[in-house]
Amino acid sequence: MALLAGLAVGVWLLRFSPPWRWLAMLVLVLSLVLCLVLGPAGIAWFGGFISGTQAGLAWQHAKKRSRKPAKPGRKTAKEPEWLVDGRCLGTAAEAREAAIAGLHSLDGKSRGRLAVEFGSARFEVAGGGGVGMVCHRNADATNEGSWAVLARSEDVADESVEVPMGAGIGYMPARFVHGLASVQAALDEFLKNPESSSFGPAWLTGNQAEGTRLTNY
Repeated sequence: MALLAGLAVGVWLLRFSPPWRWLAMLVLVLSLVLCLVLGPAGIAWFGGFISGTQAGLAWQHAKKRSRKPAKPGRKTAKEPEWLVDGRCLGTAAEAREAAIAGLHSLDGKSRGRLAVEFGSARFEVAGGGGVGMVCHRNADATNEGSWAVLARSEDVADESVEVPMGAGIGYMPARFVHGLASVQAALDEFLKNPESSSFGPAWLTGNQAEGTRLTNY
């Protein structure tokens, strides 16, 4: 009984007792006194007490280890950035303003190209307002085979048109050369939903798109 009582007191002291430092010292002193006064029963009490404190300490440590900090919430993927001619812009509204201004500034000479990006989606224009423009887009620019070129819906002559593009000149099929209004409408569509992979019937993919792309001029 003395052994069990000492064990119970030791466990209680280390695991459940109030955080009073003097209480632990008091119980230890009382245990030593009982050990001297009660003889064998006191020794059994003291042995149980020491074992109980060790058990209580182990229990306390196990409890602390089980209280693992809550995992932080899953981080959301970083929102893709808008880039207009390589300039990073924080919002879609800023990107639209810069892109429209850039489009209207194209003259085919001092400014002959425009690139708008959102993540891996890209929109490219080459040429100028008074001379005609060629327009491409892609939902994933890393996929070289899925670029699309904007084509005119009406019948046009099967001939090439000279399109100045800054330092160079491109000779493009006439059905791929557009005025400012058509290209701005295409740019607005891209700005609203840049990651869409469904461009509509006005956009042609394959060799025609690849052969007329901005980087191939």
